[in-house]
Amino acid sequence: MDTQSDKVTLTLFYVGSFVVYYLVTMLVTLFPNYGMLRTNGLLMPVLCLVEFAVIYPLYRFYCQRRSDIPLGFVRPMQALLFIGLLFALMVAQTQFLQPEGWLIAQSQQGRSSMLILLLTAVLLAPVFEEVLFRGFLLQGFLLWAPRSRLACMLLTSLLFAAMHTQYVHWETLVALTLFSMLLCYARLRSNSLALPIFLHTLNNLIAILPAWYFA
Repeated sequence: MDTQSDKVTLTLFYVGSFVVYYLVTMLVTLFPNYGMLRTNGLLMPVLCLVEFAVIYPLYRFYCQRRSDIPLGFVRPMQALLFIGLLFALMVAQTQFLQPEGWLIAQSQQGRSSMLILLLTAVLLAPVFEEVLFRGFLLQGFLLWAPRSRLACMLLTSLLFAAMHTQYVHWETLVALTLFSMLLCYARLRSNSLALPIFLHTLNNLIAILPAWYFA
């Protein structure tokens, strides 16, 4: 059982990681070539690269001192169950989601731009986003309210949706919240980050691959 001092120290680390993530995201907008990155469809890939470069080392630093957010591994039968839940959620989303302007604009930049987005969104974004949201933030909420798992999952998911500022339709924000709830549940059921990272990777691949193919 963590002492009160341990809880405060851990909470400061979790919150600090989130603040660093937010500041890094804002820092990219100050790049001298920010406008060019946006025009060429490279802004999102650059954001993914920078955020990964900051958050993943923090996770490695954390794992050297604690073992409560392990990377773990994917269990095949458990993965099949959650893949089914993910597909059901994605099918349901097709009934109400509207096209998002940023992805349409991205696809108009050509296949090379979409390929870079695909690679960063599939290889990098699922790792640092799972570390930050289903790792640090969810763990921080559970640290203070271990018996309120549903509330902790919901708070994590609302923050996850709110931080995706490139989306403008409320339907997409609802879908992101539900998606995050599924990932939170996967994290708690598997007691590791491997399963939510795998599901997040699969989701991004399915979402972006058609846009790259038809670009």
